[in-house]
Amino acid sequence: MRTLPPFLKILPPVIVGILLGRWIDVEWWIAAIASFVCLFCALLWHKRNIGQVYALCSLLFCALTTTLMRAPVTATAYSTIHTTQLTTTSLPELRGNSYQADAKVVIDGRQRLVRLHTPTSLPLEVGTMATATGRIIPLPEGNYGSLLARRGYYATLRIDNPSDLLTEGSTSSIAIAARRVQSRLLGHIDSLHLPTRESGVVKAMLLGWRGGIETSLREDYARAGASHLLAISGLHVGFVALLVWWLLWLLPAAGRRGHIVRNIVAIVVMAGYAFITGLSPSVVRATLMFCTAQLAFASGRPGISTNTFCAAITLMLLLNPNNLYDISFLLSATAVAGILIGYQPIYSFFVSDHTPRAIGWLIGLFVVGFCATAATLPIVSHTFGTVSIVGLVLNPVVVLCAELIVLCGIIWVSLPLGWLSPVAKWLIGDAASLQNRVVEKAAEAEWAAIDVGLPLWVVLLSYALIVAALVTAAALNNSKRYAKR
Repeated sequence: MRTLPPFLKILPPVIVGILLGRWIDVEWWIAAIASFVCLFCALLWHKRNIGQVYALCSLLFCALTTTLMRAPVTATAYSTIHTTQLTTTSLPELRGNSYQADAKVVIDGRQRLVRLHTPTSLPLEVGTMATATGRIIPLPEGNYGSLLARRGYYATLRIDNPSDLLTEGSTSSIAIAARRVQSRLLGHIDSLHLPTRESGVVKAMLLGWRGGIETSLREDYARAGASHLLAISGLHVGFVALLVWWLLWLLPAAGRRGHIVRNIVAIVVMAGYAFITGLSPSVVRATLMFCTAQLAFASGRPGISTNTFCAAITLMLLLNPNNLYDISFLLSATAVAGILIGYQPIYSFFVSDHTPRAIGWLIGLFVVGFCATAATLPIVSHTFGTVSIVGLVLNPVVVLCAELIVLCGIIWVSLPLGWLSPVAKWLIGDAASLQNRVVEKAAEAEWAAIDVGLPLWVVLLSYALIVAALVTAAALNNSKRYAKR
């Protein structure tokens, strides 16, 4: 155990503590006291093996404490009429016959996060403060409602008449400022005058706003196993990191400092990208994961790669234990883990020192897409009851279009110069059009997807084997390192 990376030993008790919080019904302060007692014992006997056991128990109770404190709270009264203070926190999206947005409201003297539905004649801007009268509707039952609750939503607030809302002004915060920047950059995409279907896809892939995607097109992407392209994830953040690496590829020639500068700039740019996409929780998670992956790759040592990745997962779970049940978190984590574990050996198998740089770049894209898709396959099958056969072949192909859209799109929204407009429209619009056509054709195939829902025990066994392989590799690597000393 001493040869394992520290956070690889810390993560399991944290996960166990979160799982226990789902079944144990006690006050959070009891778990907090237990955590402090175990911590005291760990410090008292830190030179003995029992000290390590107490330290792990302290982490377990710490995770249990945060889980009990962050237990979801949802509304129970159906269609209750409320008059409340309201502040919108996201851009409105047209869904059916109403606009949908996130908003914070005051209910029973406490601030709650709700899904806000307003008439099509009332698209509220982000940061709007108002007094509203509407119906409080509980979250839907089932997995979707449970997912919304664990993401912090309390209920749905539906306002049927524009006269039921009185605007009082606007407010700002870091998150709201990020959404306003996002709204402004969406206008830069509108200035290209792309067709409706292409415009909706570009806005979703580049800035995380999915309000312009047609339902039929969304279904085609799901059947083709490419729906992850329409939500900002680790894949998109990885594209941004690759762009920085290409632009700064000469820096390592300056020596050690050039290598350090390249990694710092990549992390700063990824953080900036998270800001312009609205700082949504999924984007922040993906950015944090890829920043740690960036540091891991920079180290060039598998043990550090494992440790930094586990550190990021541990931190996010302790800050918000509900992440463990969030499908987007699980997909992001497994995708990044798949890339960390599989990218280097697969890439090295196909690429040598004599491979041309352009060919190596293309192979790298295919490998990234394959590793991420293969790693998330068990979770997708268990959660959605389907496996996209065509997705395993399609993803490495459409990832080329996706990268062109993201990279050219970032340049355009950053430098929306008039003389660049024709070139940007040609590159971004044609790439989005080609991607849509490929996805639509793939979705038409009868064998595109099969209905297979893997049982939970099969999913857990699959990932347990992967973790066992990861632990073994880390232990062997550390053992060799200690032997050299």
